[in-house]
Amino acid sequence: MSAKYHIVKKLSESINAASPSPIEVIPTKKKIGFVSTVSLVIGSSIGAGIFIKNHEILNNVHGSILFAIISWLISIIGILALALALPEICSGIHNNHQGIVGWVRKFNSKIIFLCSKNFMSYLHLSIYYFIMPFYLVMTLQETFGFAIEWYWLILISFAISSWFIWITGLSTKAANLQNWIVTAIKFLPIIFAAIAGFILLGLGKGTDNTMFPVYPVYDGHLPLFSDKLPVLGILSSIPAIFFAFDGFYSTAGIQGVMKEPKKISSAMGLGMAIVSALDIIISLSLLFGTHSGKISDLQLSRWIFQIANLCVAIGILGIINGVSVYAGNYYRDLINNMELPFAGWLKSHAKNNSPTMGVLTSYLITIFWFIIFTIIGLNFLNTSHYGAIPGWENKNYGSQYVMNLYSFADLLGDWNAAFAFIIILLAILGVMRNRKTNHIKVTHSKFLLPSGIVSLLIMGSGIFFIPIQSIGNLVYIIDYYDGTIPIPPGVNAHITIVDIVGAASQIVVLFLFLGIMLIPAIVRNHNDHRKRISKMSHKHY
Repeated sequence: MSAKYHIVKKLSESINAASPSPIEVIPTKKKIGFVSTVSLVIGSSIGAGIFIKNHEILNNVHGSILFAIISWLISIIGILALALALPEICSGIHNNHQGIVGWVRKFNSKIIFLCSKNFMSYLHLSIYYFIMPFYLVMTLQETFGFAIEWYWLILISFAISSWFIWITGLSTKAANLQNWIVTAIKFLPIIFAAIAGFILLGLGKGTDNTMFPVYPVYDGHLPLFSDKLPVLGILSSIPAIFFAFDGFYSTAGIQGVMKEPKKISSAMGLGMAIVSALDIIISLSLLFGTHSGKISDLQLSRWIFQIANLCVAIGILGIINGVSVYAGNYYRDLINNMELPFAGWLKSHAKNNSPTMGVLTSYLITIFWFIIFTIIGLNFLNTSHYGAIPGWENKNYGSQYVMNLYSFADLLGDWNAAFAFIIILLAILGVMRNRKTNHIKVTHSKFLLPSGIVSLLIMGSGIFFIPIQSIGNLVYIIDYYDGTIPIPPGVNAHITIVDIVGAASQIVVLFLFLGIMLIPAIVRNHNDHRKRISKMSHKHY
């Protein structure tokens, strides 16, 4: 290793000692190239979402292929518009190790930065650990057609997350081995799903879904707020599609270790464009080739779709593995920078900057949320209409509790992705405002304003429809309960107070999210303000 590198590294270490945001100096040959960065964007985005969310989208639009396609196209326009806004954001940050939180730290107020950090630290990662094992178990159920009790679902999911939190978090070798295995397998169902539906359509064995929804369509389900107008089904599908792209932004955190950091936005934009193309092809294949939009509903030989579904399940393990690679180091950095409660105590017990304390912190936060989310999920309203397992006649996923948990996982996944995209939209607003203030030196892009406005309109409409839909569903459930709205003929439903509690829990979870983000941020901001005033008064004295 060159003497020049050692000199620069020593200089970096002296800077790091006084800096809350350490910058790691890495030899050029060990840095990540442009093509590798693009592949990371693709790998972190495409996978489970495209196979899971088509079912939810088709439910939202009552089986309308046309409206499902419109939902995808609108969402992809919003995603690509967002990608066009990234160059100006990234040009103002040369070594970003904090991803989208680093964006809002640079372009937004301190209170917005603190809210964003709280969301990523206390919710985002733990939600992944809660919901992704659910989808893995669900995929296996659709592969082999077995029911499960809710407590086994929770225990299996917790065991899977525990494995990856500890094994991946503490062993880079294990993380790399698991990543290579998953990467080699995960693209098999992608290729399969991209062509199988079109083959079935050509053979005359495609879907019996219609192009246009006929309203009202009940299909044995209790109609709720978004079932009343087609456009509402499209709006409620946009956040679900965001979940299919969720994770691309984690690549923003590797800007500091790229060979050409200025190309981070180009790499992310190209990666998102490739993911968009793959997602729309797979979506069309599944929409035309299945009734449910799920790969397990493809009417092919049982062993063929079982192999494909197993590959999907392994791909979900890859997502959990990727989150675990990031989580331990992320929490370790928060501890080192005194950004967590009891960080001083945790830091004093950490040995040689070991990731152990970061992994332990991640694990304890995950345990807390597993308990809270399980309690809420068991009493949740099955708004996703989980029932029979696609491909297996007269077989359900399990008891009503299991279907409630799966529906709650859908909502958590949508909200998790939505709040992450809200952080990105806030960063876009911040860089647009910077056009007027010029406080931060950036490279101006002619695409920023039009693309920023388009992404704000499309993504904002989908995100803010979530609380509107939750409130609307609660109103409808209460009206069904007191008889204001009669239950339609053919719908086998008896509304109880438990259903009202389940519908209300959607709103409770929303305010829980907001409270966790806002309250600590407001307290921290207030305390910092008091300290500044106290310091100024002592200095004046």
